[in-house]
Amino acid sequence: MRLPLLHREELTPEQRGLYDAFDAMVKADEYAGLEVRDAGGAFVGPWGVMLHFPELGQALARFIDLAQRLPGLSERARQVVVLTIGARFDVAYELYAHARLGARAGLRPDQVATLCAGGRPSGLTEEEVLAADVATALTGPGSLPGPLYDTAVRTLGQEALDAIVFVTVHYLALGVVLNAYDVPAGSPAPRK
Repeated sequence: MRLPLLHREELTPEQRGLYDAFDAMVKADEYAGLEVRDAGGAFVGPWGVMLHFPELGQALARFIDLAQRLPGLSERARQVVVLTIGARFDVAYELYAHARLGARAGLRPDQVATLCAGGRPSGLTEEEVLAADVATALTGPGSLPGPLYDTAVRTLGQEALDAIVFVTVHYLALGVVLNAYDVPAGSPAPRK
């Protein structure tokens, strides 16, 4: 990583508030088995970067929280979107973490591998295919094609399309940050 990892005792009061929020966040089951800290206790991955930018980190964390809670999209489809974005921009930590989260959501190992390689795996549901199509189209030039928009809304509903859009925005933003500071993939955390 291009920025130094920060330990709690080195932080400003603004950084400490964000650190504490991250500390509470990563205790969730979702993060079990993922490397979120180094051996010395410093945050790695997106948390390690965002501690350098506490005001932006707080705003991004709020946006992420809201985007993650949007209704209408299954967890499997959400992971398809994230892996589609991560593969499109080769975001190492995003692919590392969401390969595991995708598997937990029920994607088969071959599906995860194909998504991580930028492909479209067989056996996805209609929801997952449309989610991947929308996320892919949003990373290309121009507006989301009308027929794709209409099909997604008709098939999945407006809430699901909205969730795909904002999850895509979330992981595009996070991916740019992770790639700018060359954040590597983590290692699986030791089993307890």
